[in-house]
Amino acid sequence: MRLYKFLPVIVLVLCAQIAFAQGGYEDLLYQEVEVENPVYMPVLGIGAGIINYYGELQNDFNGLIQGSPSYRINVFQYIDSKHFLKVNLNATIGSITGYERSFTDITKNNNFKSEILTFGVNVEYSFGNIYKGERKIIPFISFGGEFISNIRSKTDVEDASGGLYVYYPDGTIRVGDRIVTRDYDYETNLIDVNPNGLDTKDFKTSSYAIVADLGFDLKVSDRVALRLASSLHYTGTDALDGDSKNNTIGEKGNALKDMFSFTYVSLNIDLFSESKTKIIENLFADVSGDFDYTLIADDDRDGILNLVDNCLETPVGVPVDSVGCPYDDDKDGVPNYIDKEQFSNKGAIVDEFGAELSANKIRESLYQELPAVERTELYMVPVGMGWSKYSEMTNVEIPQKYKKLDKDGDEYISFDELLDAISGFFDFDSEYNTEDIYDLNNFFFAQ
Repeated sequence: MRLYKFLPVIVLVLCAQIAFAQGGYEDLLYQEVEVENPVYMPVLGIGAGIINYYGELQNDFNGLIQGSPSYRINVFQYIDSKHFLKVNLNATIGSITGYERSFTDITKNNNFKSEILTFGVNVEYSFGNIYKGERKIIPFISFGGEFISNIRSKTDVEDASGGLYVYYPDGTIRVGDRIVTRDYDYETNLIDVNPNGLDTKDFKTSSYAIVADLGFDLKVSDRVALRLASSLHYTGTDALDGDSKNNTIGEKGNALKDMFSFTYVSLNIDLFSESKTKIIENLFADVSGDFDYTLIADDDRDGILNLVDNCLETPVGVPVDSVGCPYDDDKDGVPNYIDKEQFSNKGAIVDEFGAELSANKIRESLYQELPAVERTELYMVPVGMGWSKYSEMTNVEIPQKYKKLDKDGDEYISFDELLDAISGFFDFDSEYNTEDIYDLNNFFFAQ
């Protein structure tokens, strides 16, 4: 009774063991291998970040992660075989904002916002020759340039009702007799206000920038990576904020061009490249590692493995059947590729080229005198892979243990004598074991 209580547990354990063994064996039948010279296609990256401005209008904050939100799309392609270098093509859309606030000089209370669209290209280096091998974190540095289009600089000088902001030394902003705060609407074109008296030619609608980018990629998988980086953009204009060294009103700006940084996070996804690894099935293989490759040899290259090829020396290019033998449509024993008469009559006697023999030819062959052939000059051609140790035809002497089977004393084991030995074995009236009977059978066919 106790055994019946534990029977479900025993069955469950046995099933688990069988499933584990089967799963482990199936795992051995498949192997993950590296692909030699995989084809790499362009990789797509989509990201978002913060633009922070560095110019005459100094913000209260200068941190890399503070500023205006912007968005980028990037495509890169490796340009060297070792994947140390890549070329990036990107487009960024966003805005640059800045302001200055002064309690002592009420003319120094300016602000601006420039909507921009950039198109850039750069060459990136990932230190692959220094940090070798597989890396989860990949640092990089890049240098390039970009075209800044669609520059539209505006300023916020009015409230929602159209009243002008007036900045007071006590730090308040007023419209008429009302104390207000800015609405950050940036409703007025900066060139129309021109607070520093710049030449209108200084206000450009497009420009260029020299770009340096620094960061690292965090490898999530072979096809996905997360990029954290920050880039510095030194532009070719000094009038994004309407303040430069060319000011004709108030204090002149510095001689440097306007700059901004872009700190961003992007997700790079490789959708189109060939996989770096592939799963192969170990067909016919001994998964223990000690594999005999002769099992999958095909010496005559007919598509049939030697193991099951009944015609091992088929000429190259000759069509074969499922057992590797050339087709013989008329079944005359001569394969099609050498058969001169491929439609011989059924049962007809043919020569070595498949030509049907006439009655006279057959009669002549029966009566021709041919010298006898010594047994020692013959050898046996086996069918398929059925070789035995007695395959060569020799005048071997009957082994001592089988001599008693030669009842007529002619030094030859006849077919009847072989049958008698086999019958005695199955009637349990024989001194021979199974191996002896197999050995006797081989000897009989090799005589």
